[in-house]
Amino acid sequence: MTEYQIFNLMHVGFIQNAMYFVGMVLFTWLGFRMANNIYNNPESNMLAKVFTSLFCVLVAAMMFNVQQIGAAILGTAVTQLADIGAASAERMQMYVDSPLGIGGAVQTMFVLLVVVFQLAIVWTKK
Repeated sequence: MTEYQIFNLMHVGFIQNAMYFVGMVLFTWLGFRMANNIYNNPESNMLAKVFTSLFCVLVAAMMFNVQQIGAAILGTAVTQLADIGAASAERMQMYVDSPLGIGGAVQTMFVLLVVVFQLAIVWTKK
């Protein structure tokens, strides 16, 4: 496989991964809407709070999974580039190793921050 083909496959994988990410963003927005509705309604019952919390946690888990799939796409491409001896492999490895990269520590902390924020909205009193 040539360097061009590897990059092409990587970008095709990122297109699919981006579509899932857009879905997770929409679900995250929906989770904030649900949490806000519970916060603004003092008569919200416990079942609504539990289901909204479960929804928000599941969306966070799925978003984390989407990010890890993106990291796997990038990591696989870098491994394949190194296997064929491409000069770009070393430069691409910097993205895999970066904490700011796809599926890195910063993205994981962001997902955790979002879900804690949503749960705080659900479970605090107005």
